[in-house]
Amino acid sequence: MELSLSPKETEVRPNTIPDLKVDATFRKVAKHAITFALWKIDEDRLEAVPRSHYGTFYDGCAYIIYAASLSGHYANHETITREQKPNVILERYIHYWLGKNVSEQNRSNVVHKIQELDSYLGNTSSIYRETQNLESARFLSYFKKGYDVRSAALINAPKRPRLFQLNARKWLRSIEVATIDWSHFNSDYIMVLQTDTLTYVWIGRSSSGIERRSALDWAQKHCSGSPITIVDDGYEQAMSQENKELWNSLLPLKKRMVCQASHLVSEYADYNSNKFRIYKCNQRGRLHLDQLDVGMPAKDDLSDAHGVYLLDNYGQSIWLWVGAQAPQADALSAMGNGRAFVKKKKYPDNTLVVRVLEGHEPVEFKRLFANWLNVWQENTRGHKPVSTKFGKLDAHSLCERPKMAADTQLVDDGRGERIIYRVMGDQVQEVPISKTVVFTTNASFVVKYSVQCATVVPADLASVGIKTIIYQWNGSEASAESISRADKFAKASFDALNEPGMFVQLYEFDEPPHFLQIFEGKLIIMRGQRSEMPYNGSSNVLLDTFLLKVYGDASYNAKAVEETHLSSISSKDCYVIKTNHVWVWCGQSSTGDAREMAKSVGALLGENSLVLEGKESKEFWQSVAMYFNQTLVINGNGNSCSSSTSSSSGAGSMCNGSSNGGNISPTLSNNCYLNTSVPSKPRPPVQLFLVWWQQSSLRYEEILGFDQQDLSSDCTYILDTGSLTYVWLGSQAPNQERYTAIAQSYVQNAPFGRRSATALAVVRQFQEPNVFKGFFESWQNDYGKNFLSYEKMRRDLGNEVPSTCSIASDGSAQILNNRQKDFDGHKKYPLTVLIQEMDMLPPEINPLKREVHLTHDDFVSVFKMSFYEFDELPKWKKMELKKQFKLF
Repeated sequence: MELSLSPKETEVRPNTIPDLKVDATFRKVAKHAITFALWKIDEDRLEAVPRSHYGTFYDGCAYIIYAASLSGHYANHETITREQKPNVILERYIHYWLGKNVSEQNRSNVVHKIQELDSYLGNTSSIYRETQNLESARFLSYFKKGYDVRSAALINAPKRPRLFQLNARKWLRSIEVATIDWSHFNSDYIMVLQTDTLTYVWIGRSSSGIERRSALDWAQKHCSGSPITIVDDGYEQAMSQENKELWNSLLPLKKRMVCQASHLVSEYADYNSNKFRIYKCNQRGRLHLDQLDVGMPAKDDLSDAHGVYLLDNYGQSIWLWVGAQAPQADALSAMGNGRAFVKKKKYPDNTLVVRVLEGHEPVEFKRLFANWLNVWQENTRGHKPVSTKFGKLDAHSLCERPKMAADTQLVDDGRGERIIYRVMGDQVQEVPISKTVVFTTNASFVVKYSVQCATVVPADLASVGIKTIIYQWNGSEASAESISRADKFAKASFDALNEPGMFVQLYEFDEPPHFLQIFEGKLIIMRGQRSEMPYNGSSNVLLDTFLLKVYGDASYNAKAVEETHLSSISSKDCYVIKTNHVWVWCGQSSTGDAREMAKSVGALLGENSLVLEGKESKEFWQSVAMYFNQTLVINGNGNSCSSSTSSSSGAGSMCNGSSNGGNISPTLSNNCYLNTSVPSKPRPPVQLFLVWWQQSSLRYEEILGFDQQDLSSDCTYILDTGSLTYVWLGSQAPNQERYTAIAQSYVQNAPFGRRSATALAVVRQFQEPNVFKGFFESWQNDYGKNFLSYEKMRRDLGNEVPSTCSIASDGSAQILNNRQKDFDGHKKYPLTVLIQEMDMLPPEINPLKREVHLTHDDFVSVFKMSFYEFDELPKWKKMELKKQFKLF
């Protein structure tokens, strides 16, 4: 596919750019320093914004942000400028932000200015084009407490009255609107109406708890000295007569019309989609784009260092990648070409456009590719690769050093007590205690592990955080029935814990280090058909003849997996071969550590002999020939799907798939063995997402540069470490029982081709394990215990939670009896909530009486009559109407 873009479509034509003379204001920026700077462009003036005004923007202006930080770290508006040595690698980012009402002249001017700044800084910066209300995650990360957008039309107007829209969960965005009118209201928003004598905070019924808390904080900060009264969406008539009169003078209630949720859904839809198109940019008089024929995008697709590539994330964002050897003119024209592409494809004008340079790509760009194997810097917080060897395990160090525990993903040294349950079909069977542990691929196993901390120091015990781990392991051939039963059993065990604990769900080939450590690297995984005989944990399935491939070289990354073909043996690996004798065969290229792990597995099976490649005895060959009806071929091309590596992270050898017809787990999809050779290192950078349910779908908002203060007690988060994905449940978070659905939705939509079998862990606030805490720069175990809920904040302001009320004939609020007919006596919900399936409805809603939970406006909009007119209709007619509008 080829696209041709005319230079006339670009925002600023490259051939009209004059000689880049750097503005004197930019020359004050330290070239090689950690810093954060902000400038405003108003017509032809470039002004440095004072630090005290950082986070305040005007919608008629354009702004430029420059942020520089150490590699893997993040700058923000509080960053203090610090000079660095010339050999220190810095990440540099330039953003230009366009207000909703910015003039065309300002648009043109800001593009020229960012080119001057980029040139002054050595042409090594990533450039982001930001627009009001659709800013990138990196832009938002600069303003931890949110930001304000003021109306340029009101600069010279009286300070009161003013109306503000407040929304967004993590970073509260307040937007001053130029007119006071109901058209600005939306049930997603919180509106703040400032008058000379009173501040109204109107709470949209679809807004979240965290938004409401942030909005009350904002109102107290910006309206100091003015009394605050809270008005609930759908309950405006419940205001006192005095407050209502003032409100009506500005926003007449008879004209009330509040838009339904949600116009914001698309902002988060497919946020993590890793399916996008790649184009090669070619100049042939006019700019031509040649689409590359690629499936899963890979780093190698960006093969021409002299060229420019355009990545289209289906209109969510446009990325321009400029090769290191590309002409400077191409780097200068990249943003203009990206804008021309947006117009050619008829994408929204506010589509994010980013230019990145080879060798200076931001983490957001790298994550778009499944195989971007960049080695992260040693000083990168939480981004250090998982080591192949951790050295001697020190249980006490793991207790007192959460960062070590997080890096190794080892809660303890694995010596605690364990109880193993085997789940097959609807049967749950406790496995007898044995040194030899055998899992079979056609079953699920649940392991209850008691954490052992080698210390009695209270601070270290608190650092470990948990006392029990519930592991659920699903074999590659386990049936849907077995997995479903294991799900229920494991979750019931987790929910029944009376002490701090963690739930980990994993699939064969995705065992995390601690899971393997509790078996000392000697876990044996046998093919499923062997369990057709009576199973007692180990002995029965070990009486037969078999071949085990030993993965890994240490107790926390090793396991033994049954192979079915002798032709799959490789010189790089070690094997245990069971005939009438136990043979430990080690390839010439295998390491000494790998051989030791293979010998320890062989020792479990009885008397054994070590056999080195090229030095096999006559007895070995005779034994193998007698017991196996096939030829042992070393480095042959048998039918195995084995990886040639000894990766411990799940680069498994049995790519057999499921023999049960592709059964799917009700919790997680089991189609995970199409590509089992996933490298275990380097680990991708850790990501934190705020997640929530909206219209039955899980929405995401990424938090860059995160710390513990970003975790709110009334929210749910996902911490993706690459090898293990954590679901963090705040103590006040809603829908906590749906943690497996949260995990399932995430892994199905996760970035960089995450396999659906990625190991998942569920942790609760105040019960976080050391392996979780260590990913945060600093961790305070008591943080969040003084959490103030929205209801508590509201009461502290003297505003009670709304009582059930209706409107009397004189227009005043009156308390109603709790009768079904009393329409205004019921809590109000958006239509989108009320039309959901019964199991998704809030608990206080009677599925047969959903209509009483509509506001008056919504009721009239749906039924074309008031509730009281509706209530006089015959029963059959009411039922017919409710079915028609999916309210039954």
